[in-house]
Amino acid sequence: MNLMRSLVVLTGIAALSCTPARDMASQARTGEPPRYAGGVADTLPVGAIPDVLLRDNDRNKDIRVNIEYPVRPGPHPLIVFSPAFRLTNRDYVGLSSFWAGRGYVVIRTSHADSGVEDSQTPADWRNRVRDVVHTLDSLPELARRYPELDGRIDVAKVAVAGHGAGAQTALLLGGVRTFPGAVSYADPRVQQVVAISPPGPSEWRGLTAESWTSLSVPALYITGSADQGVAEVETPEWRRQAFTLSPAGDKWLVVLPGARYGTFTGRFDGVLQAAARERARTNPVNPNDGMVDRNNQRISRAEIAGMRQQDLFNLARGLSLAFFDAYARQDGEGRKALESAGQRTGVVIEKK
Repeated sequence: MNLMRSLVVLTGIAALSCTPARDMASQARTGEPPRYAGGVADTLPVGAIPDVLLRDNDRNKDIRVNIEYPVRPGPHPLIVFSPAFRLTNRDYVGLSSFWAGRGYVVIRTSHADSGVEDSQTPADWRNRVRDVVHTLDSLPELARRYPELDGRIDVAKVAVAGHGAGAQTALLLGGVRTFPGAVSYADPRVQQVVAISPPGPSEWRGLTAESWTSLSVPALYITGSADQGVAEVETPEWRRQAFTLSPAGDKWLVVLPGARYGTFTGRFDGVLQAAARERARTNPVNPNDGMVDRNNQRISRAEIAGMRQQDLFNLARGLSLAFFDAYARQDGEGRKALESAGQRTGVVIEKK
């Protein structure tokens, strides 16, 4: 294996979770297996292949992807991840490394609208779908180019996940249609979808109340009570309509209390949090300095808010893993973890 090309890393890097003690406390309260706690427990080594270019001659473009895979022998189920508009595939390593460290090959795609500030068009939605389809078409090529992937991808167990605009990408590939014309983008290789901060009906996205009627694959919707989009109409209630409009049959909704749109990237500034801790330890006590006592330490309120968002992120990725396990692996423990999620204070879990 080319060490410059593929490096072995540990998923659930400590910087991605600053609160392992609270993970353990959560497990004690719910009886949840460490695998689904969403923290650093139960992690396995993975390999990473960064910045792979896939050439799509039909559209005369390159698609940049990042790949993470379990080091242990395969084959392993595949998750293709589509990022949100204005974000890139590099913004979701907290999700992808977590999934890969628990037995999934994860390919994070990029799109032409990734990291740009321009408005999206219907062509962007279609091209996002084609980016993922081309990625799936390229799996044999990837196995040839990177021998470390040969035999590690189970092409019969494919899921697509996404955040924001990426959630719509995943849903379209799972069977959601756009209107007018009831256009289908479904790919038969996609067997389950995870839609994080999903869209509801939206005329400019081509989504109506009828769009979801053809979604037949298992789907998990994850949102938060504070999951507000840039547009005023993109409210948490609007996002929940995606679940409401979906037909019955292996559809799940998770609503996390206080989770925001940015919560699901897992990008929390550890440097600033460390600085806040240091300032709390060294500054004189001032009742008006915005600091609070916590376990005999002076910690900023902003840091506590960040820790809360980190906890919510951990919960989101733990439940997404439970969903993947329940359907890709037919694992009863994953289903039980989903069903018991509502035992947590404020968490809403619905199934139909």
